[in-house]
Amino acid sequence: MSDELPRSNKPKPSLETRFASRPHVYARLQQIADMMDEAIAQGCTADEAEARAMEQIQQLGRELLTDWGQAKAEQSVKQMQQENPLAIRHIKKK
Repeated sequence: MSDELPRSNKPKPSLETRFASRPHVYARLQQIADMMDEAIAQGCTADEAEARAMEQIQQLGRELLTDWGQAKAEQSVKQMQQENPLAIRHIKKK
């Protein structure tokens, strides 16, 4: 299995365009950039700035996976309801 991302010759839309449907993700990326600017202004070492950035990127990754999981669950429910309209939706109580 290759760790490389697939290459495409077609131009990709800007990040602003790609995140238009995910404003909370775009806002988090802005917060991370602001945090890095603040760390530099405070005179943090490269190691400290890296640690802060890594923590925030990991948190963003968890948020993205949570969003993805919720979207997949909703998609599965909709698909099942279309296939079997009499099915009852059972969800885990919080």
